Amino acid sequence: MRNILLPALSALLLTGCIDQPATAPRPAAPVASADMGQASARYARVTARVEPVAEQICRSFHQDKPASFCDFQFALREDPNEPANAFQSIGRDGRPLITFNSNMLKQVQNDDELAFVMAHEAGHQTATHLIKSRNNQILGGAVLGLLVGLGGGDTRAGVNLGTRIGGLAYSKKYELQADTIAVHITDRAGYDAERGVKELARTGGSNSFLSTHPASAERVANAQAVLADIRRAKSQGRRAPIVW
Repeated sequence: MRNILLPALSALLLTGCIDQPATAPRPAAPVASADMGQASARYARVTARVEPVAEQICRSFHQDKPASFCDFQFALREDPNEPANAFQSIGRDGRPLITFNSNMLKQVQNDDELAFVMAHEAGHQTATHLIKSRNNQILGGAVLGLLVGLGGGDTRAGVNLGTRIGGLAYSKKYELQADTIAVHITDRAGYDAERGVKELARTGGSNSFLSTHPASAERVANAQAVLADIRRAKSQGRRAPIVW
């Protein structure tokens, strides 16, 4: 069992660490100063409208938590050599931090798309995905460490593998949940959510079991269904509830 279990788990982990696109991605193109100036202006403009809405929606679900839990902060990394990326984390002060890099700002094509991406990252905090992922990592490490140890393998290696694999658990579900919340935030901030969702069609995706993101078609279909609910509610003079 020792000779089979660890190599098999290692191979499984390496397969799922990174989404593999259909074609090799091109190196990140440097962002020209004029493009960066325009992108920075868009970033500031959209942040000013999205942040208060994201904070309001987040607080509506977390009234029992400290005010800092929904006090979104934004950061910009101006490294032209990084692949386009945006992500949510927790800053040193305990507040949720949404970080964009310069190539991500260049990739979005309009204010609506940028609003949707920002709202998606805020959705992760609203749905407490970081906390849930951390718990999944702890559980994965404990379970796999125990199994590997019982099989005569290196328990520490099992814990490390289990922790990393545990971080992938429910990741596709979390992305769809963040998209659902993002449609509501984008719409309430006054942006065209349908136009913003088009950003998903260009970001790729994967159907592999251990992919961290669903396929783009699945994400677009989910977002369009949420938007249909919002429009239906508006036609009836009410506001659609946020359910993820």
